[in-house]
Amino acid sequence: IILAGELIAKAAMEKGYYAVMTKMYGAEVRGGASSSGVIISDNRIFFPFVRRPDYILALHEKGLRSHAPRNTKILIIDEDLVRSLPNISYERLVKLPLIRIAESIGASILANMVLLGIYSAFSRSISVEDLKKVIISEVKEKYKELNLRALEKGYEIGKKVAHS
Repeated sequence: IILAGELIAKAAMEKGYYAVMTKMYGAEVRGGASSSGVIISDNRIFFPFVRRPDYILALHEKGLRSHAPRNTKILIIDEDLVRSLPNISYERLVKLPLIRIAESIGASILANMVLLGIYSAFSRSISVEDLKKVIISEVKEKYKELNLRALEKGYEIGKKVAHS
């Protein structure tokens, strides 16, 4: 989820927006909750922490419980790994089997790219093309093709869900 946040922030900056990205890790050495917060604005950003996000993207319940703000417009979660929602108010809930989709492409680790593709179908600021450019410039060569396939698959799914 950290890489996803970095890619969103980079895509926003390349489009001329101001962007701030923060990341948090749990105290555990391995397996702890992590989160990334991204603020995108037309104006300078003076407070770098997300308070009321338009989107919350969650792959794991532990991270959602530990780090998520308490309200959002759109909450996108992995339906297999987020079994019960913490007390978060939202306007729209999108539940999809993100890990299973990623595994069908090649590896569960691609779930963050699937999630980014879905996000880009909803976002008015960052398009799937913006994210493709950043993946091409930022991701190691040997991982680009799979990451781009996962992003595109997520975008295809996201378009269907966003317009339903």
